Amino acid sequence: MTGDGLSSRFSLENFLAVRETLRGRILETPLWHSNALSELSGNDVYLKIESFQHTHSFKIRGAFGALLAQLEEARQRGVVAGSSGNFAQGIAYACRELEIPVKVVMLEGSAPSKMAAAKDLGAEIVTCKGDFSDRGTEVERIEKEEGRLALSSFDQEGTILGNGSLALELLKQLPEVDVVAIPCSGGGILAGVAAVVKQVRPEAAVYGVQSEENPSMRVSLTAGAPTTVPATPTIADGLIANCPGQITFDLVQLHVEEILLVSEEEIAGAVRLLLEEDKLIVEPSGATVIAALLRHLQGMSRNKKIALVLTGGNIDEKRLTEILELN
Repeated sequence: MTGDGLSSRFSLENFLAVRETLRGRILETPLWHSNALSELSGNDVYLKIESFQHTHSFKIRGAFGALLAQLEEARQRGVVAGSSGNFAQGIAYACRELEIPVKVVMLEGSAPSKMAAAKDLGAEIVTCKGDFSDRGTEVERIEKEEGRLALSSFDQEGTILGNGSLALELLKQLPEVDVVAIPCSGGGILAGVAAVVKQVRPEAAVYGVQSEENPSMRVSLTAGAPTTVPATPTIADGLIANCPGQITFDLVQLHVEEILLVSEEEIAGAVRLLLEEDKLIVEPSGATVIAALLRHLQGMSRNKKIALVLTGGNIDEKRLTEILELN
């Protein structure tokens, strides 16, 4: 997609218009100043806490964005989507509110708590073996055989525009932000936030964060095109897309400074640090930005206003206990 095409489809006006359609359907989440992280890093650090959103994740933003863009078709055909957990809950919640039948494909190894939560919200759950690409194949099969409307958890215009509502809130809460860091899987939240930030405050730096175990967006940017990396288990179970989408890749390539990588040990340490210092329970995927602050960002900047997007808090007690017991 050309830069001009991206600019017209993902203009600030389009993001603002979609935000209006989401008004009353999503929550404006708080921006919390972290004294502990500010002192540790030598910067002014703020946390955008999406665990306080409906379904405890940012995914509700993209779910409503995608559905409202195709509402009548979605109601007529029903919806199918693939998810590792948080989008499953977000699309289930949004479909329940909009009275749309939804089927969600999840990998057999998905967190049981996330699977149960999506089911409780009214989604019909289909499990499949394999990895991220196998899940996509199953979504395509259901789309073809049942005539359902397939929605992407990241690589769709409505999803990305809905995700951009987070950036509009952030820029209202912290207009003078210097650095924004966002977890990255398929790139939906990173693409939406970066596109808004760069149009409103172009001097701000935007970074994506991935686990070293799944550097799919970073590898893709180096290769110059969406590239599939081997599927490797990671503690950040919400960041398992082993190939970014074409739209998200194009937007990230245009607007994002760099993809920062963090280790499994650093992510676990970040979960513990957030709980101990800021009394926040955040899932490993969301905590990647804290790991990136401590490994990368504090060395790049001093006395800057840094906003870290904590994308979700859906972590079950067993996993949290395991992380807290790690040395």
